[in-house]
Amino acid sequence: KRTKQDIVEFGHFPADRIDVIYQGCNTQFRQSVTKKEKEEIKERYHLPDHFLLCVGTIEERKNMLQAVNALIRLPADLHLVLIGRQTPYVEKIKEFIVAHDLVTRVHILHGVPNQDLCAIYQQAECFVYPSRYEGFGIPILEAIESRLPVVAATGSCLEEAGGPDSLYVSPDDVEGLVAAITKSLKNSDDRQRRILRSLEYVRRFENRSVARQILEEYERLLNP
Repeated sequence: KRTKQDIVEFGHFPADRIDVIYQGCNTQFRQSVTKKEKEEIKERYHLPDHFLLCVGTIEERKNMLQAVNALIRLPADLHLVLIGRQTPYVEKIKEFIVAHDLVTRVHILHGVPNQDLCAIYQQAECFVYPSRYEGFGIPILEAIESRLPVVAATGSCLEEAGGPDSLYVSPDDVEGLVAAITKSLKNSDDRQRRILRSLEYVRRFENRSVARQILEEYERLLNP
């Protein structure tokens, strides 16, 4: 609904003439990756044993530096993997990494194909998405379909994608982010419950459901 609100606010378009249909993510992300494939991907990308994952263009609004900042306050054996197209913002992240002695704990990747990305998702401990602004948040769906708990930012639309069993904190609240991540690590009590409930929530975004809604929308327009 965030995009609808933006169209109404900035485009001055009548709200009653906009119907919202959510999109799903590639069904590939819900397929289990074999142990052998995971090991191959881990070796190919030099992945650590325990890591948080953040996927998306590495740009200012994605606020990935906040995830790097949170890493300082998390266990030393926990790493962060950032995957996405790089912009000049990545230099700010690299400067922070060097200044805070995080060079060995932060891994920045780009150009990762979907098949490899699936295997990386399924080896992470938690998906972190501190973005300040999104139209929806497809990577959140990818993470949930990969059976990951999600920690995301408030103030945009990410609650729509992640549902009530993901955790949300202000994009400027690093202590809140640390606490939410800690609750999402593999030794946390309700991690599996949150994952299962989130999987149930995202069923509404399945591609078949989206196709049906689009067809129904066309039928309404043709037969008012």
